[in-house]
Amino acid sequence: MEYFKVIKDISYKDAVGSGLVYSSPCRGGWNIVHYGTLVPGGHMIFVCPVSCLRGVVLTTAEMGPDAMKLLSTITVGEDNILNGDMEEELRRGTEKVIESLPVRPRMVMIFTSCIHHFLTVNYQRIYKILREEYPDIDFIDCYMDPIMRKKTPPMANLKRQILRVLKPADKKDGQVNFVGNCFPMGENCDLTNLLTENGITIYDLSTIEDYDDFHKMEQSKVNFTFHANAAWAAKDLKVRLSQGWVAMRETYDYDAIDEDMKKAAESLGLAPLSKEHIVKEREKTEAAVTALKEHIGDTPLAIDDTAVDRPLELALYLLKHGFKVESVVMESKADSEEVFEQVKKLNPELKIYSAENWTMRRAHFTHEGKLIGIGARSAYARDTGFFVDINENAGLYGYAGIRELCRLIAEAADNEQDTHAIVTKKGWHCNLKEGCII
Repeated sequence: MEYFKVIKDISYKDAVGSGLVYSSPCRGGWNIVHYGTLVPGGHMIFVCPVSCLRGVVLTTAEMGPDAMKLLSTITVGEDNILNGDMEEELRRGTEKVIESLPVRPRMVMIFTSCIHHFLTVNYQRIYKILREEYPDIDFIDCYMDPIMRKKTPPMANLKRQILRVLKPADKKDGQVNFVGNCFPMGENCDLTNLLTENGITIYDLSTIEDYDDFHKMEQSKVNFTFHANAAWAAKDLKVRLSQGWVAMRETYDYDAIDEDMKKAAESLGLAPLSKEHIVKEREKTEAAVTALKEHIGDTPLAIDDTAVDRPLELALYLLKHGFKVESVVMESKADSEEVFEQVKKLNPELKIYSAENWTMRRAHFTHEGKLIGIGARSAYARDTGFFVDINENAGLYGYAGIRELCRLIAEAADNEQDTHAIVTKKGWHCNLKEGCII
């Protein structure tokens, strides 16, 4: 049974399978529960049938007791459907949760589910009542509706919804937002370094610890995004708050990095990075890549899309630098067709694993010799304990990000991990504000 495809034998449109979906024992990256815990002073209420609640409760429990304090549930049963009291159950349950909490939340995220859409529940009426009843709390409508996952992806939707509470405000010079990050963008991000050197304050939900500081994001002049699923939020803020928006591509193309950094500088009236600076950064990065190649030699690499947003583009970068890339595991096509075709030319034997294709359930994951995974999903799919345990790019961007990734790959090559213990935890390194523990 075929559970992977060789890239030379497929077209771009056939790179990822569709139809019946396979759910891997490698439980993947962040979901709406993890992201909701980032809101300081926030509380999540999931309103779902018991079978749906089981998943969100277990996911939260994996994060520990502090995370469990941020979650409440309202069970929807057959009696609610038969009695037609779905709306009042939502209201009464939310009131009971709020009154029972030891500390009054500043934001309440109410997650309705598929059943509410099927029955056309007027939940907006309930939110209006709750806002009048609790004027000191920001209520936002959130959604856990797998039936809509293609039209309204849950993470993209939540990243937008959380920021919907921000209101128009006077803008401050020297203040920007990073929008849609799961992990802090620190010293391994070129843009952070540029802004910090110029005395610009950065507000990022992944680092904000006070709800009043969260609302200070209203005063920022420009929003920067690093992930495609943050585009909904940035577009909404641009329209509602008249904030600028610069999309920083997760790219390994040096010219593209320079273009994005130039746009970022221009958006804030900063002088662009000098040619001398760029040359120096490229030289340092090439030295790091060369050192990595000498360290791991021809050890094959496997890449997946839980570690990085654009796995084929990373594969292309590594192939151009002489690395042996054995496979790519991906759930959807985030890379361009141009990148796909370039990878095909450089390594026509590259294996493409469609992470959700139903045939993966019968796969026998084996390989000869040592293999290094970039991401836990590739570690599971290729049965290796040598892997880079990162998620959602882990705050890496630009030249500094590439150099840090080289360091992590070298470290992974020397240290075998317990793959099973890691891949069975959903959204690893997601313990509230601690960020990515590497």
